[in-house]
Amino acid sequence: MACSLSGDGLHERTARWREAVAGAAGAAVPEGLRLTLPVDRVTRIAELAAAEHECCPFFDFRLHLDGPYLHLEVRAPADGGAPLADLFGSAD
Repeated sequence: MACSLSGDGLHERTARWREAVAGAAGAAVPEGLRLTLPVDRVTRIAELAAAEHECCPFFDFRLHLDGPYLHLEVRAPADGGAPLADLFGSAD
């Protein structure tokens, strides 16, 4: 299991994700994590999730709009834990 991005593309995408989810509250969910963000980030998060799914189709993205909050759940198969942690950190 690997991402089809490499080099500068991978670094740029990782930086975009880290900026987009900065300050999010994280919690572990089965096979992944849940990040809670302000709802005004939904467009940026949805665009990133769609782009990420193109190069890393093993990720499962779920967006839940809940009033002023966006809950982003990201899951990966057991052997996808390293790419998940690289992009989003841990839920600790």
